[in-house]
Amino acid sequence: MWKVIYKTKEQLQNLRESGKYLTELLYLLYDKLQPGLSWNELEDFAQKYIDTHNLKWAFKGYYGFPANLCISVNDCVVHGIPNDYVFKDSDLVKIDAGITYKWMISDAAFSKIVGGDDKNPLWADLIKATKEALDNWIKTLEVGRSFYNLGKTIFGTMKKHWFSVIKTLTWHWVGVKVHEAPHIYNYPNKELKQYLVKNGMAFAIEPITAVESTDWVEKKPGDWPLYCKKWDLGAQWEYTVIVDNNKIEVVAWIQQLTS
Repeated sequence: MWKVIYKTKEQLQNLRESGKYLTELLYLLYDKLQPGLSWNELEDFAQKYIDTHNLKWAFKGYYGFPANLCISVNDCVVHGIPNDYVFKDSDLVKIDAGITYKWMISDAAFSKIVGGDDKNPLWADLIKATKEALDNWIKTLEVGRSFYNLGKTIFGTMKKHWFSVIKTLTWHWVGVKVHEAPHIYNYPNKELKQYLVKNGMAFAIEPITAVESTDWVEKKPGDWPLYCKKWDLGAQWEYTVIVDNNKIEVVAWIQQLTS
């Protein structure tokens, strides 16, 4: 059983502040993501936001990751690296970001159809189902409850909508590090019975889904970007959540779903 890093009251408060900045940035990125914009322009925009607010990034340099944002397009499901690619109508784009504030890290992500949901209704439905799975998860989150039961929620919601969960990618604890143990599956795995929701916890809940795929592949061995194994479309939505005073708080998130 992995040892959970429990957070102090001061650390939890710093996570709240980190999450406020990250939430604001994600909304700005969501609105800015339009046809004709390049990956690098989004990366530069985010860097200016961080510099303006005297913050620090969480991702750049993490195990050698070369960028501040993870920007993943279409069949690239996670860990995409910004480049000169120019977004076009109907692209399914995932943006994942992390901010460090007073040594505490928040981590959140969203997915969006560039140009509007009407550009590809099927992929828009995948995004909506992914966010619905996460929101359903939050509704059932209670102090003292097993994460095993909660794993059923995400998996069940995606199955209800005839979509898949990437079973080999997980969500994780967060705060002191970008990825803290344990790493939790988005389906009911028996290992999850060991973990109960407790005060002082902070985690980044992250359904990673696809139209059909349940696994990922690399185009180049050892490279960061991961792709849907069946080369279909992948989606991602992520919140940073803390548990304090027997209450569940979502401290970094984006609710917007329309273009």
